[in-house]
Amino acid sequence: MPVNLRNTKKIRQENRLKIECQKVSQQQTHKGQIVKLAETLHESHEIPSTSLMANVALQNAHISEDEAALYDRQIRLWGLEAQQRGMRGLSNEICKNLVLAGIGTITIIDHNVVTEEDLGAQFFVTEGDIGKNANVSADRIRQLNPRVVVIADNSDIRTKPDDFFKVFDLVCLTDCDPDTVIRINEICRNFDKKFYAACTYGFYGYIFCDLKQHEYIVERKIAMPHKDEHEITKLKKHDEYVSFQHVLSKTDWTEISDRKLKKISPLLWAIQILWKFQQEVGRLPVTNDNLDVEKLLSLRNPYLQTININNLLVTDELLIALASFALTELTPICAILGGVLAQDILNVLSKKGVPINNLFVFDGFQGNGYIYHVEQGKHIV
Repeated sequence: MPVNLRNTKKIRQENRLKIECQKVSQQQTHKGQIVKLAETLHESHEIPSTSLMANVALQNAHISEDEAALYDRQIRLWGLEAQQRGMRGLSNEICKNLVLAGIGTITIIDHNVVTEEDLGAQFFVTEGDIGKNANVSADRIRQLNPRVVVIADNSDIRTKPDDFFKVFDLVCLTDCDPDTVIRINEICRNFDKKFYAACTYGFYGYIFCDLKQHEYIVERKIAMPHKDEHEITKLKKHDEYVSFQHVLSKTDWTEISDRKLKKISPLLWAIQILWKFQQEVGRLPVTNDNLDVEKLLSLRNPYLQTININNLLVTDELLIALASFALTELTPICAILGGVLAQDILNVLSKKGVPINNLFVFDGFQGNGYIYHVEQGKHIV
C-alpha cells in the first residue's frame, strides 16, 4: 500500500463493530504484549479473499474547523494492501479509516472483479457492481472524503516492477500469500519504505511490521509532588526491524526457557504452518476439504522439529479450526485487526508511541492479541 498523507490531528477512537466489545485492556511486558480486545463475537461470513494496496505521504498542514469536524469521528490511519484476491472486509476497514482520517493520496491496487461472494463483507459494492473492477470501490471511497485523492489501479500487484514502490511512504499488504509478502517486503527494505502485512482467517489473524530503522518518541506522565497536574517527559527511542523472510527463518526456539514458552500462544506457530501450506499448495485450505486438513496436519511435525518446538504445543484442533476458517471473514475481527493496525500506522507516521515489533497474532476465540518479537538470536518474550 502506497499512501500520501496530509497531517491529521489526533482522531478519536470510535469503533463501528457489529459486536459489543468491552473496553480494551492492554497489558504490556518488556518483550510481549497481551491485548485483551473483545469479549463477544457474532456473525460469520465466508467470502473470497481480496487484494488492495495503498500509499500515504504525511505532510504538515493546518486543518479548518470543517475539516476538524469531518475527521473528528475517525479512529486511525491505514495503509493498504495488494493481494491475489479481490477487495475484502479488512481492505474495506483500511480504506474507510484512511480516507476518513484525511490522508492526502491513497492508491488501491486490485486486479479482480466484484463477485457475488464479495457482497457479504464488502460495504463499498452492491449487487449491481458484480463483474466490475476496483474503480467501483474507489468511487464510493471518494465519497467518504472529497479532500482525499483516491487512485484505483486494476493491475496485479505481483506484476509491478520494483520502482513502482519508490513513490510511497508506506506499503501495507493484506490477505497476501507469503511469497508475495516476502518479495514486496524486500523491495520496501531496499527503498527504505515502511512495510506492513496483515490477514484474517475467520476468528484468527496476524499483523507483520517491518520499519527497518525507526525512531520515535515515548511520552510518560510523572506525578508532581503536592500538585494535581503531571509532568510529561519525552524519551527518544530507536528500534531495528527484520524482514518477513527473517521471521520465517527463526529456528533457535530452544534457547527460550520452558516458562517463557508457555507464555507463547500456539497460534503463532499454527499460522506459520498455514503459511507453509500456502507456499507448497499455492492457496489457502478449502473449508471442509479433508485432503487440505490432512496436508496441513502433515506439515506440523516436520516444521516444528525444524524449529525445535514440541509437536504437542500445536494441537490438531487448532490446525483444523485454522483450516476451516482460512477463507472465512468475520466483520468484527476485521474491525479489531484494522483498528490495531491503523493506530500503529498513525503512531509510526507521527513517530509517537511504541509500534508493533514485529508480529501481532489475534485469537478471536480467546479474545486476545499477542505481540511477539520474532528474530533469530533474540528473546521473543
